[in-house]
This record gives sequence, structure tokens and C-alpha cells, in this order.
Amino acid sequence: MLFLIDSNVAIKADPLGHVLEAGVDVAMEFLRLVSTHHHDLRTHPASRIDFDRIADPKKRAARLALFGRYTQITSPPQITAAQIAELGEAVPGSNDAVDDALLASVVGHAVGYLVTEDDGIHRKAARMGVDQRVLRLADAVNLLRTLHVDLPSVPPSVRRVKTHELNIDDPIFDGLKADYPPFVAWFQKAAQSQRDALLIDGAGEHAGLVILKREPTGEHGLPGPQLKLCTFKVADEYSGQKYGELLLKAAFEQAHAEGYEGIFVTLYPKQEALSAVLRGFGFEPLAGVTTDSGEMVFAKSLVAPKDTTLTPLEQHIAYGPPWIAWDATTPFIIPIEPRWHRVLFPDAEPDDGALFSAADVGTRPFGNALRKAYLCNASTRLLKPGDPVLFYRSHDEKAVFVIGVCESTLVSQDPDEILAEVGNRTVYALADIQALARRGDVLVVKFRQDRVLRGNPITIDELRAEKAVNGWPQQVQRIREEGREWLSTRSDA
Repeated sequence: MLFLIDSNVAIKADPLGHVLEAGVDVAMEFLRLVSTHHHDLRTHPASRIDFDRIADPKKRAARLALFGRYTQITSPPQITAAQIAELGEAVPGSNDAVDDALLASVVGHAVGYLVTEDDGIHRKAARMGVDQRVLRLADAVNLLRTLHVDLPSVPPSVRRVKTHELNIDDPIFDGLKADYPPFVAWFQKAAQSQRDALLIDGAGEHAGLVILKREPTGEHGLPGPQLKLCTFKVADEYSGQKYGELLLKAAFEQAHAEGYEGIFVTLYPKQEALSAVLRGFGFEPLAGVTTDSGEMVFAKSLVAPKDTTLTPLEQHIAYGPPWIAWDATTPFIIPIEPRWHRVLFPDAEPDDGALFSAADVGTRPFGNALRKAYLCNASTRLLKPGDPVLFYRSHDEKAVFVIGVCESTLVSQDPDEILAEVGNRTVYALADIQALARRGDVLVVKFRQDRVLRGNPITIDELRAEKAVNGWPQQVQRIREEGREWLSTRSDA
């Protein structure tokens, strides 16, 4: 794969002295993995403009000399009229002009991925629809670890604890204390109120957490009861592991079980990465509403209106998970071998006391996520966005433990095209993808995990008795019309 790196990545990876940039460890790990697995690393000619702005001539010369060790891409694509129409025309030589030039290399398919820590480029990539190919360093590292199964991460779990069990001196709280001076007093009050919290443990520290608060009457004009997610935070060193989605997964399940009308989060405008994650799951900022400390309020309704103009996929994003538009979609069943099921759906494994646990599975980021991808050599081309997908665990359990909602599909025999589509969403390593492609067309199903039927899976005997399927599922197939109504009711049982 060809990775294009922004100047901010090169600066992290090439320290000029003993003072290291924040995130240097992740940058070095990215370079190591690229080198180890023989991927291509390039820079863009426009990036030199970033260094030309350095006032100190000695520092500018040193930076340019270090940057010169990277090979530039040849004949980079020009910025298209469509890109200018969407993003506007930047002033030549400006930061925006450089950003747009780098982004044009992604839009023009001159590179596989752009790696950058620039929030502005990530926002522009989302507007251009290429955000899945514009990665932060941590995401790039985990993409490479997933594809090459190089360094499996520690299996994560989410524990429900009381706020007083959290360590107020943990580094995860340092930024909150700086941004909000009364934080310690607020935390102590929350602890004394016996508030619940969701916690992901790290290696001796808190890797991620959220403190929960029930708002019976609703706050900020929202209809109650609302579940407020306070101090939603993932530690910097655990960025890229999809721990934010893992916490959301736990919060959505709790909100659904306890019958909340909605969920909301408050965050500062500078928390752009978190706001991007929240928007991806149906949270929207309340117009003109801010807290006394200047935070925005992102809210999400969990109650769907009877009449809606949203598509089935848009409904799932807006009101779920869990939410499936059964009446407007066609359910499909996808057989999946136990070995792939274990790592793609670790939260469907036997319960060991944690909310989401994978005690015997080396989980990687795709297992933590709500947005995933599955690959197979299937002949069907009928799946549409919003269609329910039932993952049938074959061989041992012979039952459906997980139901998802289709986001999109791709059929290809090109491993590079498949990699660009799925990123680190999928269970398959690079060698697995290449092997699938050699056998013929590969069906890529990008989906969102909707629900896990942990204690009450849908067995093959039920599926056959209710005429949802004819026999043992051997490939991706539609649920029969006779079983659709029963399935919509059974999946909520």
C-alpha cells in the first residue's frame, strides 16, 4: 500500500533534538510497521511549503534536510473542480492550499491512504467522502497491525463501576482538570452520589471511561428521561483502538434497557475527534445551546417518529442501535465460521462478568467497534443499505448471536481496492484478503452492529421451523418472506 504522510507526521517522526513531539512513539511505530511489511511511504511536493514558513533559517534548513529523505509522489493529481466547488478555492501558498493538494492525491486515487494529524484535513475528507482513506497515526498503526496480525492487543472489556472507584489522580483526568478548574469538586460530588461509570482498564491506568447521569426531566430542553454521558474520555495512548465506540456500545445498551428517550454529551469545540465519532452515531449539536463553561451539547433521540423521510440506514444511525426498519428492508443471513465470529464479535462470547469481554480472544480494534466489515466469496448482489444482516455462527453453536445493518457493499477481485474500502474494520489480515481474491469475486459487506443476542440466540431449529430458511445456511441468502414478520418480533425477544 502507498501511504502519503503530511508534514506533521514527518515532524513527529524526525526530532531535531532531545525534545520530542507529542505522539512520537506512535509515529515511530507507524514507520516501523510500514518498513517491516514493505509498504510505500511518500510525501507531497506541496508539503515543503509548510517548512518554508519556519522563521529560523537553521531550523528551516534542518527540517527540509530531514524531509528530503522521503520520496515524493510523482505527478500528483491537480485539485479538481468538484473539490473546489465543495471546499472553496484556497489562497495559493496558504495552509489550506497545502491541505487541499494533499487531499487531491486521495480524491484522485494517486495514493492508498493519507496519514495526518490535521483536524482540518479530516473535516474536508469527510465532506469529500474519502474520510475512510484519511487516517490519524493511531488509526494507521492499527490498520497495519490488523492486516499483518503483527501485534495483537490486549482483550478489552468494559466494566460498570461506581464513580468513587475511579482514580481521580489518573492521567486521563489531567486535561479535564486544566479545561475545567472545578472538575475535582464536581468529581467528588458525583462520587458521593454513587453514580455509575463505564470503565475500560489499561495497563495499570484508565484507558477509557464515561460517567453516567440520569436526567429525569431532561436538560437543555430535551424530553426526559435522558442519559447524560459525562467525562466521555479515551486516554491518548489508547487512541485508535475504537475504545470510544466500545464505550458507546455499552451506553447504547444501557439506555435501551432502561428506556431512556435519548442520550446527550457536552464537549468543547476543540474536541473535534470526539464530535466526529458522535456525529457518526446520530448525535447532533443543539443549535444555540451551550453550557456555562462554553461546551456544546450533542444529543441523540432513541425514539423514532411514526412517520419519517429517512432511509432505513439513516433511521438506524439516528435512533439506534438497536433500531432496524424491518418493514422497509430485506433481511439476509450470513454464515460465519466460529474462528472469525470470535474475533469480529468478542462481545457475543460467553459472559465472564464484564459488560463486553473477550477473555480468550486476542481482540483488535474491529472487535471493539460498532462499524465493521465482513468479506466472503458470495454470489449475491442484492444487499442494500439498511438491510438487516443476521450472522449465523456455523459448525459449533449453529445460531445467530449478532444482527447488523448493512451500510454498503463492494464486489472486487482487487486486494488493494478491498483494503481501501474496509481499512481496519475487518477481521481478515492482508494474506486472507489476497487468498479470497484469488478464488474470485469478493463481496465486501460494510455494516453496523445493531444488537447481540447473548442469552437468547436464534437457533437454526427456530429459523427452519418458522420457514425463515430452508436448510443449513451455506452462503449469503435472503430470509424467506414467510419468516420475516416472525423474525422482526423474535429479534426483540
